[in-house]
Parts: sequence; structure tokens; C-alpha cells
Amino acid sequence: MTLIRRAAAIGLTLVCTSLAHAADNLKAITEDGRRVILAPDGRWTFDSNQASARPSGGDSPFRPTVKAFSVNFDTAKWGLVPAEPGDGANKRSFRHRTLPLYAMVISDEIPTTTEVVRNAIISNATSAGADPKVLSEEIKPLRGKDVGALRMLVSRGGLDFVFATRYYGDPRGNIQLMCWTGQAIFFKYQADCQGFVDGLVIE
Repeated sequence: MTLIRRAAAIGLTLVCTSLAHAADNLKAITEDGRRVILAPDGRWTFDSNQASARPSGGDSPFRPTVKAFSVNFDTAKWGLVPAEPGDGANKRSFRHRTLPLYAMVISDEIPTTTEVVRNAIISNATSAGADPKVLSEEIKPLRGKDVGALRMLVSRGGLDFVFATRYYGDPRGNIQLMCWTGQAIFFKYQADCQGFVDGLVIE
């Protein structure tokens, strides 16, 4: 075998090995929207291209129990909180990465109407020992669906919180998105809070 042929064979072997190795690596997105590369040996690393590939805002779809609904949230701002042992599959919590903002998504397959979901939000706040006061309320169209938007002041144990919500119900199920923080600072951070609840997507 000539020197050129040997070099070509070695080069071809290296290319094939490299391609096989690349084919074995899997790219994945974690539950909180971060991109990772999974190696064949089980090790993983964060995808170094994720920052440049990430669009500004709403880059991670979170799918709750009812697959007709999803939530787009900005993973640069929001992180998915690990589920607590008592949490059901229908409820997930989120936390802002830098601001004192908290959020939750609740969804299940019980068919209902948007009005019933609204009443359940108020009822649940009251039964938890809070004293909810509606600050604003409206129905906003979303892809041809009438989606509720509710902002309320909730007082409990001497603390006042403002909640921003989006909610919806139909024969497929229902969903609530909530974001909240202390009343004294809510209006300072309301853009990020509203941005989270506005991430609701209905198919």
C-alpha cells in the first residue's frame, strides 16, 4: 500500500470514527429548558451553543398534564422548581432566577369552563385562609379562545401578595398560570411576572 493510500485510509478511519462518535451523542432539553449533550458513556455536559441558539424569551415549552396546553417561558429568567414529594403531576412550580418572583402551573383533565376555573381560584385562596381582593379582571382572546386574566391582592398572616393569573377551561381540561410576589414590590417586577403568565399556549 502506498503512502498516499495509507494516509487516505487513516483519514477515512478517523472521519468514520468521528462520525460514529458524534452519532452516539444525543442532544436533549432538560425539563427546565436547558440544552445538554448526552454522551454514550452516560456523562452529560451543557451544550456550549445554547446561549447563542436561545431566542430572546419564551424559548422553552413546558407541557402540563393536558397536552392541549403548554407554557412558553424564558429559561434565562425562570427555572422549574423540583417537585415536592406531595406534589401531584398536575402542579409544577417555577422561580425567577434573579428576582423575588414565584410562579405555578396547575392543569388537569377535568372538563370545565373558564368561569368555573376563575371561581375555583378565588375559592382556593379563601379556603387557604387568605382574603382575596380582585384588583382587575378581564377576558382576553388567545387563538380564538376566551382566556381569563385576573389580578388579585391576597392577604395572609399579615403579609400582602399580588397574584397575576391566566386561566382557561374547556372539554379537554383546564389550566391556571399564576405569578406572585409581595405587594410592595409587585409593580416593580410586574413585567416579568406578566410575561410568565402570558406564556400560556392553547392548541
